[in-house]
Amino acid sequence: MVRIISLPNPRLAQAFIDYMATQGVRLELEVHNDEVVLWLADDAQQAQVEQELARFLQEPLHPRYQAASWHAGSTHSGLKYGSFSYLKSFTRQTGPLTVGITAICVVVYLLMLLLGDVAVMNWLAWPADSSQYFQVWRWVSHAFLHFSAVHIIFNLMW
Repeated sequence: MVRIISLPNPRLAQAFIDYMATQGVRLELEVHNDEVVLWLADDAQQAQVEQELARFLQEPLHPRYQAASWHAGSTHSGLKYGSFSYLKSFTRQTGPLTVGITAICVVVYLLMLLLGDVAVMNWLAWPADSSQYFQVWRWVSHAFLHFSAVHIIFNLMW
């Protein structure tokens, strides 16, 4: 077995496998972490595979590869596509500052629902008069106020 290439996109890897099958070359696919590795069983076909691979890498979305997948006629590629999880994506791609601000916004919104807008705004809103100027949290805390579910959802998803 000869390792041909490792690709990050399983669908493109399957398209290349299907195309090579139309050329009489059998490739095998193995999934490793976030990539798929293509293996060639017959060493004698390595030169042909490398030549076609160079062509494939130049134009991976060429219609000949999609046509080969249709021609292969099998819908069972063995690839498992995970469903999208917003929460998993959020926790993986955000830092502690973003997570902290999101948590503060949600807590403030829940307090506004439980205690009422006026009670929370008395503590967090922009300084109303000069006696509140030295309450330094008021200079930034108004950014955490959200007055409806749509408001907080759009702000936190943006």
